[in-house]
Amino acid sequence: MKIDKHFILIIKLAVFVSSIIFPQKIPYNPPITKLVNHNDGVLNLNLQIQHFVNTDLSLINFNPIQKNKLNCYQTPINMNSSQEIEIIIENAFNSNNEFYYIRYINNGFLGPYNLSNQIKNENNILKINGIKPTEFTIEYCTEMNQFDKNPTLTLVRQMGDLNNGILVQSNSNYWKRNLENPTVLVTGFWPPTNEMIRHFSQNSDLNPNGWVGDDWENRGFDIVSYFPEFAEPDCNDCGMGFGDLEVDYQDTSDDFWIIVDEVKPIAIITFSRGFIDHSWELEFNFYNRTNWYSDYLDPTLPTPNPPDESVENYFERNSSLPLEEIENAVEEAELGLNAYIDWQGDPGHFVSEFMGYHGAWYRDINQESENNCHIAGHIHVGGLIDWETATEATHITLRKVIDHLDQFDYILGDLNEDMLINIQDLLIMVQFILGIQDPTIGQSFASDINIDGTINIQDIIILINIILGN
Repeated sequence: MKIDKHFILIIKLAVFVSSIIFPQKIPYNPPITKLVNHNDGVLNLNLQIQHFVNTDLSLINFNPIQKNKLNCYQTPINMNSSQEIEIIIENAFNSNNEFYYIRYINNGFLGPYNLSNQIKNENNILKINGIKPTEFTIEYCTEMNQFDKNPTLTLVRQMGDLNNGILVQSNSNYWKRNLENPTVLVTGFWPPTNEMIRHFSQNSDLNPNGWVGDDWENRGFDIVSYFPEFAEPDCNDCGMGFGDLEVDYQDTSDDFWIIVDEVKPIAIITFSRGFIDHSWELEFNFYNRTNWYSDYLDPTLPTPNPPDESVENYFERNSSLPLEEIENAVEEAELGLNAYIDWQGDPGHFVSEFMGYHGAWYRDINQESENNCHIAGHIHVGGLIDWETATEATHITLRKVIDHLDQFDYILGDLNEDMLINIQDLLIMVQFILGIQDPTIGQSFASDINIDGTINIQDIIILINIILGN
């Protein structure tokens, strides 16, 4: 009987992997940095990293900066991977202490986190999830000069050890492409935002040159747009407008829910005019507020108010656009735009924020549905940007959104995305488990064949059976 050489290689590989994985009992200890008080008044961070954690952190210490009578210590952190991390802070709070996560490049920040606005457990521990930038700054502010307990800052990489496998993100983030192209919905209000998305409209009256969003740029996604019209196309004080998505709370909300029910978007980008400048402002926060500015037609405030009765007043939803990727790409295009992320502010208490909240709201209630939505966010576009430049920045933004969505499109077992499941995929999985190579997001999902949240020897065994036709 002739034995296939691939079969022999697979068996040898399975034995090799088993001999490596099962005998080793290496516990996973995340990288730890400790804040230590010294007589010179400087908080130093001493780094401890296990050798098998693929992390490269460089820490720089500064003298405290005085802010509101507090001593603030800033420590830039550089990582060799943008893989998501979790920050844990212990023993670092009293009534006047604050902790910030601050972007290192443009000084946008998340925070403050303190006793008054953050729920912590009985051990006085704060956890901040979802931090991905490779460069950021930790800022710790305190009124204390002496500490009963040294504050501890722990950075946890989202990976496991050889025994337990590699942790996989929540599978609520992934999706599987069907035969039809998924749809990205874009909306605009005042110019230039309505003009820069006009070519994505399927309405021939609004877009007589024809819809260009069908399988846009051959990326496998359809782009559709909705926006109002104005008597003066390049208006300054534009008012309510007419047609799709009039600038009115009730009209906007009614039309929005009709549109998303028909389009069933996998991603939503809402645009509106922002400052009268050349800014491309990526908003992060949207609030279920009650203190809206009046619109142009009675009733001049949302009904109901707040608009989302399923959550409490001022409930916060956040953008899930790939903010930093968009920011960097728009800046690198050298279009003369100032792209930045507003981490702490809000989109302005008017119909712009109202629309941004609706997008994030739809995304949040459709995470687990058959027609799930993964991305939603709002961008304020400077009023001085010409239509051609605004269109190009829109295209750059869409490309980054599609790049992000592509990370979650996968086939179980097809790790190299060649539409085949074979020995090459098995070799890649072994490299993931041994820590030789880091998986992309899509590869993480494709590797977790038994969908138990880890990539380990069980997935290798299943993959071997798939390759052997069992």
